[in-house]
Amino acid sequence: LPVLVFASANLIQFGHIIEHLTGRHALIYNGYGCYCGLGGSRQPVDATDWCCRVHDCCYQALSRRHCKPKMEKYFYSVRKDTVTCGGETECRQQTCECDKAAALCFRHSKFQRQYIGYRNRLCEGPTPPCQGVRPRRAPTKGG
Repeated sequence: LPVLVFASANLIQFGHIIEHLTGRHALIYNGYGCYCGLGGSRQPVDATDWCCRVHDCCYQALSRRHCKPKMEKYFYSVRKDTVTCGGETECRQQTCECDKAAALCFRHSKFQRQYIGYRNRLCEGPTPPCQGVRPRRAPTKGG
């Protein structure tokens, strides 16, 4: 049977999706590299850090659509290794899609312990632009 979750804050939901898809505790990603956690700048240090950069860009794109991705509470279901996003609004649906994409990216990227708790002053190089990074469009429901 699928598990249906409705949490009180988006970060809790994002954490559950990360843990389900990666098998790792979500908090281990907080402070990883230059982008995982609050803020971020310069060049991502590895593929996992790029996942966080793309997630930041996904949230920025939603914010431009007048969504509040850090505050959106969404529904999702989990069955085996599959997360299915649902939402009463386009903002909720797309926030879930951003989170799901990041968690899948984490699952397919190497996690390198030396980047846990990485100091921002060590980040260097140009900040990559977000252009081309957009939330996935959900299919519209009939009506």
